[in-house]
Amino acid sequence: MNRHALGGALVLAIGLGSALPARAADAVEAAALEAALDKGLKWLSGLQQQDGSFKLPPNRESLEPGFPMGFSALATLTLLKCGVPADDPRINKAFQHLYTLPLRKTYSVSVLVLAIEARYAPPPSARKKQAKRSYSSVARRFFQGKARKPDLQKLQACVAFLVGHRAKNGAWRYPEGVESDNSCTQYAMLALKGARRLGADVKPEIFEQVADYFVAQQDATGPEVPFFPVPAADGPIYDMLGPEQRKKASDKWKKRRAKEAKKKGTRTRAPKESRESELFNARGWSYLPREPQDAPSSRTGPVPTYPKSEQKTTGSMTSSGIAALCIAKSELETRPRSWRPRRDAVETAIRDGCAWLAKHWNPQSNPGSAGWKYYYLYSVERAGVLAGTYRLGEHDWWEEGAAHLLATQEAEGTWPDAKGLSRLSRTCFALLFLKRATIPLVPLPPKRVMTGGKK
Repeated sequence: MNRHALGGALVLAIGLGSALPARAADAVEAAALEAALDKGLKWLSGLQQQDGSFKLPPNRESLEPGFPMGFSALATLTLLKCGVPADDPRINKAFQHLYTLPLRKTYSVSVLVLAIEARYAPPPSARKKQAKRSYSSVARRFFQGKARKPDLQKLQACVAFLVGHRAKNGAWRYPEGVESDNSCTQYAMLALKGARRLGADVKPEIFEQVADYFVAQQDATGPEVPFFPVPAADGPIYDMLGPEQRKKASDKWKKRRAKEAKKKGTRTRAPKESRESELFNARGWSYLPREPQDAPSSRTGPVPTYPKSEQKTTGSMTSSGIAALCIAKSELETRPRSWRPRRDAVETAIRDGCAWLAKHWNPQSNPGSAGWKYYYLYSVERAGVLAGTYRLGEHDWWEEGAAHLLATQEAEGTWPDAKGLSRLSRTCFALLFLKRATIPLVPLPPKRVMTGGKK
């Protein structure tokens, strides 16, 4: 079946419209949401030390002690995303501390890039003045006009580090151990996308390799799941627009395709207004890489099993695969020679990855794993925002996840124990999920307007 019918923009208009739930159906009260954000932000702010670093709460299972830049950058990113002004003394002190630390690990360097990007996110006034420009264009101009010299230098150094520390297969990894892992790779892709928005030069070959890597690493087969809209996989990224812009984009796309078809002497297909009879195959990703798999002729049948627990499909890693592929698509689809041979495989992988999350969705635990719940929820947030979908099948992933987080937040503003993470990271991941902190690939109608406190 051709997944690129010329009516893709029309499908997106129908899909995104149906994906927006009625306000009356919202499960999370705005006042409760704001209270949770304020309480969590206040607790997190209290961890900052005089030198700008953040005190790591004790946890014998925590991995953060080995990532001093990483957890301080994560806390700084969270403060910025929750509304602390970029020129606040806390933010200035945090960056002064972060810039004294060496660049050593993919996670740490990636989150530092995300924090730099958040520090220079263009305010609504700047975006309004340049409404006809893309977010990336506005962000790049704002950054280049406002950035401090240390920020420019550090961004360039971070990009050079990430580009220079890839594994042979094009993915990323810890400094020691396995060849690559899908978690490090997701963070590196988020960082490179953020750096590209700020004007950094990243060769397209990097995004090509990551796209090929994740397509090869996905489950070969999976159970069928009924159709639901996945805008990032249902057409070009630029079709993921607000309602008032979709018709214009659709007309432009159809004219271009008709012109291409006429030039090649082929016939164009009539717009396809409904895809609801289609089925997805729930296929996900694991933490550690598997033996690359050729694209199967049929994706029906049971999901294969793998010998290592780190090679079992999980919710957090499936979200990582979706996010990385959405980023790769956004960077490659304007380069026809790179994109055309990969388009079907990448879009199918995104769509089937979302189907896996829909089939296994659980806001209370990471499907397929014994831990990492808050890391998982923040991963789902990134995947959902980058894929442009408000729902995973029948599930409003943000409403259900937010309802769970609000119900389980502790009195002081933190969240209960989870494997491998201190209260700092758990709180950051929960707040970033609640805030819907990920920058979408193109402007989308907001699911919920949130401000967050500035205490």
